[in-house]
Amino acid sequence: MTNLEIRMFEHHARIIADDSETLGIFESCYSAFVCASGESDTPPLLIEVSRGLSAAGWEVTFKGHTEKCATLADLIYVVEKALTIELQHRRPDLFFLHAAAVRRNDRCVLIIGESGAGKSTFCWHLCNSRFRYLSDELAPINLQDMRIEPYPHAICLKRIAEGMPPLPDATIDADATLHIPVEFIPGGIESSQVEIDTVLFLHKGDSTRAPGLQKLTKAEAAARFYSNALNQLAHEREGLKAASQLASAGACFKLQRGPLDVMRAELVEYLNS
Repeated sequence: MTNLEIRMFEHHARIIADDSETLGIFESCYSAFVCASGESDTPPLLIEVSRGLSAAGWEVTFKGHTEKCATLADLIYVVEKALTIELQHRRPDLFFLHAAAVRRNDRCVLIIGESGAGKSTFCWHLCNSRFRYLSDELAPINLQDMRIEPYPHAICLKRIAEGMPPLPDATIDADATLHIPVEFIPGGIESSQVEIDTVLFLHKGDSTRAPGLQKLTKAEAAARFYSNALNQLAHEREGLKAASQLASAGACFKLQRGPLDVMRAELVEYLNS
C-alpha cells in the first residue's frame, strides 16, 4: 500500500492505493494540495482505492462506504465527490458553488453554468490568455468578505472543443474526461483568497447568435446562484440570504456559449472598461 497526503482549507485527507500508478494519477490531480504526513492534529479523511488482482476496475472506500469504479473517469469522479462532500461538512461556513474561477490583474471572474455549458473549456482558454487559475469545478465563498477560496485541482475537460488551446503532454486521458495538472496551466495558479468582481452565467443559447454579455438583475442572479450552490441548507434561511448577498457582490452577466475567442474578447473588453 502507498498513500498520498493532501491539505484543503487546513483539513487533511489521505488517499491510500494498492498500486503506485493509481496513486500517481491522484498526485497529478491534486498536486497543489500535496503535503507531508503528520501535519494535522485531527484525523484525516481516509480514502482507500483498491485494484487488487483485477484489471477490470477499482473499489473506493471512505467512511465505511464502498463504490465500484469501472473506468478511470469514474474513479477520479468518485474520489473528487468524497473530498467535496467532506469539505462541505468540515467547512459549513463556506458557501460552495459549482463554478470555475480565474483572475486577471486584480479582478476575479466566476464562471457558472449547467453541466456541459463549457465552464472548464472557457476556463482553460482564459488560462492561456494571461488569466490566473483558481478552480474549474468548485468555488467556496467566504460570505464574511465575499472572497473565493482557491481550489486548484487539475482542470477537468469533457471533450476537446473547437478553437481550444492544445493540451499539454502531461494531460491525463481518462477516456470520458481529460485532466490537466496545474503545473502546466500557462497563466499560473492563484493561492490566496480573491474578492469577487465579475460573474458569468454561461448558457448554450442560440448558436446563430454571437456571444454577448447581458446584465442580470439582482433577483435573477440570486436565483441562479442558489440553483448552482451545493450546500444551501447549511446557511441562514436555507441559503437564500447567501444567494442574495452574492448577487450584490459583483457585476453579474449572462453569456451565451460561442466561439472561445469571441467570448474571451467580450469579457476582456468589459474588464478593461
